[in-house]
Amino acid sequence: MTTFKIHAEMSIEKLAQVVSDYIAKYWKEVLAENAEELNKLFPEYEDATYGMYLDKLLPPIWIELETNGYHSAEETKKDDFVIAGCLNFRNSMEKATWGTPNHEIRVFWIVIKNQHQDEIGTLLFELSHSHVQFELPAPPKFIAFKGTNRKDITTKIVQLKENSQ
Repeated sequence: MTTFKIHAEMSIEKLAQVVSDYIAKYWKEVLAENAEELNKLFPEYEDATYGMYLDKLLPPIWIELETNGYHSAEETKKDDFVIAGCLNFRNSMEKATWGTPNHEIRVFWIVIKNQHQDEIGTLLFELSHSHVQFELPAPPKFIAFKGTNRKDITTKIVQLKENSQ
């Protein structure tokens, strides 16, 4: 995979753009390479199958972020369910009113610290998915948000999703 230009002192907006560029370039390729396996697993594992897909898609860009001094501000707890090394299921929301069974939307968030341990903002990760079959009805996407407080983050997510209805 291509190296994306991540460097120290980037803003949350610049980081979101680099990660978004990575997603745009690779999401379909990773999906196509793994579609047969994921389609077979979906009847048994249902939503967890999307986590398996993300385990294949996100680690290269997350490792690159970490290599350049960026990391999640939140400590992982013993009982946390973490997908792809960066998406903590505890830090996600999904509401029935945000879609249909064929096009559900889950939004994860990652508060990002830089190499100076400063919280620079939050990466919101939106995953459109189906609860009926293994399908991504829209590309995954990252959105930058300057806030880092959990209440502010969840309020922003609700505003984004309910204003897009």
